[in-house]
Amino acid sequence: MGNKCVHAKITKNGIFHSLFWWVPPLDMLTPAKKNETSCEEEAEGAIVPVQNNKPPEVVRMEKDEKEGHHTEEGDTAKRGSRKEKPSKPRKPHNVKRAVSAGLQVDSVLKTKTGHLKDFYQLGEKLGHGQFGTTFLCVEKATREKYACKSISKRKLVTKEDVEDVRREIEIMHHLAGHPNVISIKGSYEDSVAVHFVMELCVGGELFDRIVKRGHYSERQAADLTRTIVGVIQACHSLGVMHRDLKPENFLFVSDEEDSPLKTIDFGLSTFFKPGEIFDDVVGSPYYVAPEVLGKHYGQECDIWSAGVIVYILLSGVPPFWGETEQDIFEEVLRADVDFKSEPWPKISDSAKDLIRRMLVRDPKKRLTAHEVLCKLQIF
Repeated sequence: MGNKCVHAKITKNGIFHSLFWWVPPLDMLTPAKKNETSCEEEAEGAIVPVQNNKPPEVVRMEKDEKEGHHTEEGDTAKRGSRKEKPSKPRKPHNVKRAVSAGLQVDSVLKTKTGHLKDFYQLGEKLGHGQFGTTFLCVEKATREKYACKSISKRKLVTKEDVEDVRREIEIMHHLAGHPNVISIKGSYEDSVAVHFVMELCVGGELFDRIVKRGHYSERQAADLTRTIVGVIQACHSLGVMHRDLKPENFLFVSDEEDSPLKTIDFGLSTFFKPGEIFDDVVGSPYYVAPEVLGKHYGQECDIWSAGVIVYILLSGVPPFWGETEQDIFEEVLRADVDFKSEPWPKISDSAKDLIRRMLVRDPKKRLTAHEVLCKLQIF
């Protein structure tokens, strides 16, 4: 289960720190559903400048821990008025809104299930987060290995938390069969936790491969982008927004160089209807779209996040960076993409044009998933 809002970090003593950041209103950003075009009919778009005509709104967030391992952050330096980018991408984190504990949940799944341990043997811990822990598990009947995500029911303190768990499982079943979406084998519930058993991927995160390699070639980046945007297209066609796309949420099935890539963590995902507008702020700092910060967005936010990933694949650093969340959000809202620093002078104009069109600040002018896939045909 993903954690809502932006950034998370828990101290060693378990105390959550509060964070304040400013969000200027984005009334001019009204996402609208775009009609799918042929590959020859591409959307034209230009970056819209930020307009700060009203006082910004203060939003209070609280930090907590995200699943998985975290990368140590390096030192940063200022370069004129623009902050120096890190030499390697950093992992952002999510947070959950501050709530009061005490919600009693009799049944999360609303159906009787068997006991997990009757069918699976739990093994080593693979990762953990605010709500639960992921374990290696082995099916007793077949000895096949899977991943089991166990969510503690005592940490589901609001009705929203419970609905998030139900929706995550529902969305995974809704997307079942897609070759690049992690598959769910089954879900179980007992008195203390909800468990869902998923396909096991042992090749590690896309994030870790980017850090290891530094960056990808254009052809390699194009292949990965086809997979990522193909998942987005499938999700959107089925009425699903992921809302937390980032390299950490893509796993390789194996350690092989050409291993298939799988999309994971639908904890922040939601169903949507054409033209529906959302106002809850979710996602991760480097990848969150400006209209999400403005609390007025639709499915176009997934394309923005994918555009950030493409930029990182080709350069090894994020396009919007800052020493604090406030700095990052200001860069996101400014939407000024740097194509002057290395290695961008050596990268093709067509690749840079694709990124520009995915990172158009106005979601109405941003490419759709279909249009991105069409443009990728030239690589």
